[in-house]
Amino acid sequence: MNLERYRLNNPTLAGILDRVALIRGYQAIVDGLVPGRSGMSVQVLNVNEQTLTIGVPSAAGASRLRFEAPDLLARLHKALEAHPGAPRPAGIRVRITSGRPPARPKPRDHDRPASQAGSQALHYLAEAEPGSDLSRALERLSRAIKPPQD
Repeated sequence: MNLERYRLNNPTLAGILDRVALIRGYQAIVDGLVPGRSGMSVQVLNVNEQTLTIGVPSAAGASRLRFEAPDLLARLHKALEAHPGAPRPAGIRVRITSGRPPARPKPRDHDRPASQAGSQALHYLAEAEPGSDLSRALERLSRAIKPPQD
């Protein structure tokens, strides 16, 4: 697919493609500056004149890169000398990224027995609109959950 044709006709798309190219270029530079130490991957998340934002998958890796940020920034500026016109970030922000979404809490089990009050509430709701499909469904549910009489 030739994106150049779409780029010429759509300035918004052109801006997005330029941004992607800039981030990919910085990713290539950062990959050379931070070789996969102990299996840690570094991902360029954003770049502008003020900040280069990079993401790492662990808190330990983030701490280490925050500690090394001044040295990494100096090496980045040196590498950018070969790329005139590229933004020269004044700082580096390190964020923790995760390849998986956060774990959702397990839903609680609601194994409470049916109550007389719940059954009555459904019955009264059903009486509020007699003859409707909703009314009939609420009435069936009311009868279905009616607790046994002791």
